[in-house]
Amino acid sequence: MGANRRSRSDSGPQQAVQPAGILTDEDIIAYANQYDLIVPFDPENAKYASYELHASANAQILIYHGEVTAHAPLPPVDSELVIEPGATVRIDTAESIRLPDNVMANIIGLGQLYACGVTVANTYVDPGSRGPIYLAVTNLGRRTIRIPVGEPIGRAQFHLLGRAVRTAHPGPVYRRSIQLRVNGEEASPNPASTEPRDDGSREVPVIDAAAATQLAARQEALDHRLTLLKLALYSMAGAWLGLLWAIAPASGNTMLRVINGDGIPDIAKLAVGLTVPGLITLCFRDVRNSLAHLLSRRRSSA
Repeated sequence: MGANRRSRSDSGPQQAVQPAGILTDEDIIAYANQYDLIVPFDPENAKYASYELHASANAQILIYHGEVTAHAPLPPVDSELVIEPGATVRIDTAESIRLPDNVMANIIGLGQLYACGVTVANTYVDPGSRGPIYLAVTNLGRRTIRIPVGEPIGRAQFHLLGRAVRTAHPGPVYRRSIQLRVNGEEASPNPASTEPRDDGSREVPVIDAAAATQLAARQEALDHRLTLLKLALYSMAGAWLGLLWAIAPASGNTMLRVINGDGIPDIAKLAVGLTVPGLITLCFRDVRNSLAHLLSRRRSSA
């Protein structure tokens, strides 16, 4: 896991400790304007000392068969997320959070949901994290509940740290995916029907172990392909800029001739034009994180 983490480049002691504490509503608005702390951002949702988060249409239901847990998509029904009794659903927030390296967040479920027989697992967001977050919602009641898409489901409380952390979260691509073994009776060989019952409710679907493993492998392969595509696009962009510099026409201006490298042999100019932009792309944090991901994957497969 260490190879996937983003570290500060300074080799000396950490920066001096600054005043720290929980961000108020005005602080949240200021950080949102300066750092894109929350996207999309609505100042009306910054209340007291937290920011209100809302349910998106992207949700996944906990499924299992035998001793394997997994998650399957749970599409909305009439713009509502339908949660059966006993079901646990992972609901992505409509908002994405982009934390600086000196800010962390606690995500807390709304108390009104607990009053309706729904428990929401509180979670946290590491400094440097980017992207949507999710809340695990479990229906503890005996009746089906429906959460409208866009309904408030939690609050984000932001903590300003005394200084930036040495190791910040590299982003959503590197989030862990946990698969647990469970005890219990074997599920029926035939998947549970998702047809409505007489009372209008639906049974929670199940999936077999092989399908769950295959789903996780496909997700990992997709993440790997996206990382390769990202690096390829960075390399192409750098090579294109280098070629434009290498074939730039000679200029009568002395300064432009120096910039264009008119005195450099063509083959050396081409080599420099292809090499230097590639090195410059390493200054981008996203490129370094992608390379670290590829190296970690190669080491784990070796």
